[in-house]
Amino acid sequence: MESALKTAAVAACRWALRPIVRMLLKHGVMHKEFVQLSKEVYVELARKDYGLRGRPTNVSRTALLTGLDRKEVGRIKDVIEASSHDAMSMHRQDRISRVLRAWHLDPKFLDGAGRPLPLSVDGPEQSFEDIVRRYSGDVPAITILRELKRVGAVEEVPDGRLRVLRRNYRLDTAEPEALTRAGSVIEDLGMTVTHNLYHEENAASRFEARAFNSRIPQTALPAYRKFIYREGQTFLERVDAWLTEHELKTDDKDGLRLGLGMYWIQN
Repeated sequence: MESALKTAAVAACRWALRPIVRMLLKHGVMHKEFVQLSKEVYVELARKDYGLRGRPTNVSRTALLTGLDRKEVGRIKDVIEASSHDAMSMHRQDRISRVLRAWHLDPKFLDGAGRPLPLSVDGPEQSFEDIVRRYSGDVPAITILRELKRVGAVEEVPDGRLRVLRRNYRLDTAEPEALTRAGSVIEDLGMTVTHNLYHEENAASRFEARAFNSRIPQTALPAYRKFIYREGQTFLERVDAWLTEHELKTDDKDGLRLGLGMYWIQN
C-alpha cells in the first residue's frame, strides 16, 4: 500500500511540475538550478513541518527525512535564513491590493452611488495619502502611487486628482513581481489540495472544486470568456466585501490570511 501511495505521489508531482517547469524554461532556468532549488524547498519544509514541540527540525533529522547529508542541510539552512525577498515582495503586493480594495469598498472613499471618488494626492482626510495611511501601513504614499500608475490602475485627471481605474492589482507577465505572484497562486492552490489530502480527522476540509466539460465547441469560447469574467469578478467582489467586513481593525499579528482563488481551465 505504501509503495502504491508513493508511486501515486510521484505521478501527481509530475502533473504539478509541468506548469512550473514550463515557467522555468521560459526564463532560462537550467535543470541544475532547479535541482538546487528543490533541495532548498525540501530542507525548508522538513524543518518547518516535522519539528518537535513547535521548534524547527534539527539538522540530523532533516538529513534523514530529505536524504541530503548533514553538511549540505546546514549550508542550505543558512541560505534560507538569509533570504526573505519573496516574502517581502508578496507583502508589498498585499498592501497595494488593500489600497485598491478600500478605494472600492470603504464608504469614506465612495460617492453617493457607491462609486470610488477621485482623490487629491495629499491631505489629512479623503485623499490618496489618507487611504494609503489607513490601509498600507508605513509605506510612503508616493511609492504606492508610482506603482499604481505604472500598472495602469490609477490615472491623474485634469484637476490634479487621482481616479482609480480598476479594483485588482495586475502585473505585466514580464515583470519579476508577476512571476512571484504566479508562484504564490500555485502555492495557494497546492496548499489547499494537500491540506484536503492530509488534514487531521478533526480538521475541516477547504473548499476546492472544478466544473468542466470536454465537449465544448471552439465557437463558444468568446461567450464563455464574457460569462466567466463577469460572474467570476462579481463573486470575488462579494468575497472581498465579506473579508473586509470581518477584518481586524488593528495591526494584530495573529490575523489569519484567508481568501478564495479562482482559475480558468482549458486544454
